[in-house]
Amino acid sequence: MNRNINSKKKTIFISVFVLISLIVASNVTFAAQVPENNIQTLIFSQSFSIPEIDQVNDYSEIYVKEANSDTIIQGMPLLPVFTKTFELPWGSKIIKVEFKQSDIKNLPISKKIEPIPIFEVAGGQTVSMKKTTENIFYQGDEVYPLEWYNIQTGAGINKNGQHVLFVTLFVNPVRYSSLEDTIYYMTDFEATIEYKQTKTIDFNSNKYDLVIITPEIFLDNLTKLVIHKENYGVKTNITSLEDIYMNYPGRDKPEQIKYFVKYALEEWGIKYVLVVGDLKNFPIRQTDAYPWTGFHGNGILTDLYYSDIYDSNYSFGSWDTNNNGIYGEVNFSHSLYDEIEPIDEVDLYPDLHIGRLACRNLNELDIVVNKIISYEKNTYGENWFKKIVLAGGDTFPPAKLSLPFVYEGEITNEQVAQELPEFEHIKLWASKHNLRAWTFNLAINKGAGFVSYAGHGFEHGWGTYRPNALRDRLNFNDPMYYISYVQFLKNKDMLPIIFWDACLTAKLDFYIKDYASYFKPLMNFIKLSGVEPDPTNYITCFAWSFLIEEDGGAIGTIGATRPAYSYVDRKGVHAGAGYLDWMFFKNYEDGICFGDMFSQAQVNYMNDIGRDYFTIEEYIILGDPSLKTGGYP
Repeated sequence: MNRNINSKKKTIFISVFVLISLIVASNVTFAAQVPENNIQTLIFSQSFSIPEIDQVNDYSEIYVKEANSDTIIQGMPLLPVFTKTFELPWGSKIIKVEFKQSDIKNLPISKKIEPIPIFEVAGGQTVSMKKTTENIFYQGDEVYPLEWYNIQTGAGINKNGQHVLFVTLFVNPVRYSSLEDTIYYMTDFEATIEYKQTKTIDFNSNKYDLVIITPEIFLDNLTKLVIHKENYGVKTNITSLEDIYMNYPGRDKPEQIKYFVKYALEEWGIKYVLVVGDLKNFPIRQTDAYPWTGFHGNGILTDLYYSDIYDSNYSFGSWDTNNNGIYGEVNFSHSLYDEIEPIDEVDLYPDLHIGRLACRNLNELDIVVNKIISYEKNTYGENWFKKIVLAGGDTFPPAKLSLPFVYEGEITNEQVAQELPEFEHIKLWASKHNLRAWTFNLAINKGAGFVSYAGHGFEHGWGTYRPNALRDRLNFNDPMYYISYVQFLKNKDMLPIIFWDACLTAKLDFYIKDYASYFKPLMNFIKLSGVEPDPTNYITCFAWSFLIEEDGGAIGTIGATRPAYSYVDRKGVHAGAGYLDWMFFKNYEDGICFGDMFSQAQVNYMNDIGRDYFTIEEYIILGDPSLKTGGYP
């Protein structure tokens, strides 16, 4: 179902070009009427203060006290937004939505409302470009946003592991006419949602908690992981790819796998899926929700395809609703007003938790399995676990046309730190002059439960700028870290979970030509050799290298399979990879499993911001989703 129930209203979606930042409200009055003919009604209302107008430099900034955050679309005005999410029983269908706002009032403004900076790809990086009012909105006569409200729905799992229908209301308390230099605002609204239960499924079979899917070559070496999980009460099934291909339908191998996962969810009540193998051993879904053809790949690689079982109508989520063989298709040929257009319906809400062990061979598998077993057995109660390493710098310096003294990576780190007040915060920041490859390794070697890095990344490392850099390219004077440095991690069993708020760190289809694009001599050698490298000869990507480091490294990582973006300013983190990073740690609680943290971060992102297909699809877990963070007592 689209965000807007009214078919006459245009749906607004979010992508790398459409950044809306909204945070769930807590001050909505709510009431439920008595059901009649199986139809139930939700009624909720909200009052808003009169907008405040501040003059900051050359622009006006608009504030509404009760708004959660801002609606942010590149190149468009920054305006406040209110959002509220409700969880209806799985199988509910929205019948009608009524929205009644107060009489609309207006206020004149003396300066144009501050526009959102435009993000572009330059020099192999996603960069924040200069703010400008030289676009068709600021020169035209439209009122923005186009509507006073929108509705988004999706089927998925909530924080308690329950299957529900998420219904999110997005309300714009202020709209703006650039031509008239006027804002229009409401002082209150009342929304009524009528729904009824149309179908039910019993997901509580609880025959298994975890399903491991693997090619037959890895079956024997996974036996001890199954025994370990069973010993801790995690009922585990192991199924081979070869068996799935023989017994389940589908247009291709990924769809056959997804149909098996659907069966296991409905018949066995599973919560977690662990897929085992690199791209040669275990397929991944490639989607069309990628705006930069040929830039570090074509299409997004995502394992979310296997965990998003149902669409918002509770049907099997094929991700190819027009049956043209192109999955997760998105039209990026849009105007500022049309924004992006999803061609295929993709729900994006996970219905279970998924992770991948991207093993190329038995040796890598044995290393990671031994790590998982040791971690869950020995971590509980250890002091080192209650530390988090926070690494970042000036992601978008003045050389990238961003404001001076706004250190985006460090701002993101600070928001993450606020979510873990009981942890010791190890801040490695460019502004503190203590972020180096060796200090990064030293902090991990001393032991940490989590690491959050926010900055630039690539298939074989990370790098960020010193404060207020005037160079538009990273060089050896900036904090840099390469995959070859992972071998110097000697943290043994003190293994962190790492979130890479950066580009490309989990690019599973990394191969020699990708490497050569960073190193001209290698590229020249390839050209002179006259031999075209095999793109299926994959090189270990950065995020996976931390899991297969035998003497230390990490127990799990989250990274992007393609370039990422992050919208951060002096006020905080608004969208993109940084927002997902923040939400991941916001969902931490003692004893939570790795996959639960990440799935709820995805849910929070969509309920707060909207369907940002690009960000939500490209981030994947490398590791065991059923991993008990902090280990078992």
